[in-house]
Amino acid sequence: MKDVSIIFVNYKTRDLTINAIKSVFEKTQKINFEIFVVDNNSQDGSIEAIENKFPNINIIKNSINAGFGAANNLAIKQAKGKYILCLNTDTLLINNAIKIMYDFMEKEENQNVGACGGYLYNAEFQPVMAGGNFPNIIDLLLKFKFKLPKSIIKKFSVGLKSDELTNLENIDHIIGADIFFRKCVLDRVGLFDEAYFMYLEETDLCYRIKKAGYKIKFVQDAKIIHLEGQSTKNKITSKKMFKKSQFLYLKKHKPNDIIKFKILYILLYLIDWLILRNKDSKELLKEVVIL
Repeated sequence: MKDVSIIFVNYKTRDLTINAIKSVFEKTQKINFEIFVVDNNSQDGSIEAIENKFPNINIIKNSINAGFGAANNLAIKQAKGKYILCLNTDTLLINNAIKIMYDFMEKEENQNVGACGGYLYNAEFQPVMAGGNFPNIIDLLLKFKFKLPKSIIKKFSVGLKSDELTNLENIDHIIGADIFFRKCVLDRVGLFDEAYFMYLEETDLCYRIKKAGYKIKFVQDAKIIHLEGQSTKNKITSKKMFKKSQFLYLKKHKPNDIIKFKILYILLYLIDWLILRNKDSKELLKEVVIL
């Protein structure tokens, strides 16, 4: 058995993936790990380049672009690690973050922690979103920049930056950029729901982990750069995809909130489109109406 199985999902991010893997080998010490790269049918030379650079890692060649969760599941089913680390291709380790998270999970007082994540920075070493609360209607209002006390924002915000969290907090979810699972917990609650193509699949899984009685923690000493969004180029397509995932999450876990979310989204996007002339809001309005 390995200590940790590290999984990257590659879709046309050859150079990012190579740099991310390189950072794992450079920074990770005193731990027994294996690496999986699941390629979602990139057809851009990614596989050949990664195989040439790292001949001893495990590469799974998907015949289709199956999405983030489904691709991770392929590797998890083959993984030999006591822990599973799903790591984005647009990440770079700053320190021995994987060993730090491993040691955190191994502590006796943390045996009830089902998953954890590290402290995330952008390329300028500023804290970026690392986790937060489950989707809620108040967070949706907060996104439109109402001036409220930070304590209120922190209580309800779905996305919180690393410097807004501490390793003492039991939060709702870790973002998928670096989520470190206890494998025995995944065996109990199940893997990623493959109905999500991209976005909120980690939130859905964290919800099931917490529902099973485990905690989700944030490990401040594990430091990782997350080059946010570099693996996703088309912003409006990404926003539409996020909306689909959000309503899928609501249908599964909060069906009574669907109408409230839909009405509020329609009102806010109408204001943004008709008054502020935001063309993206027009497209997103159409998406919300049909969901």
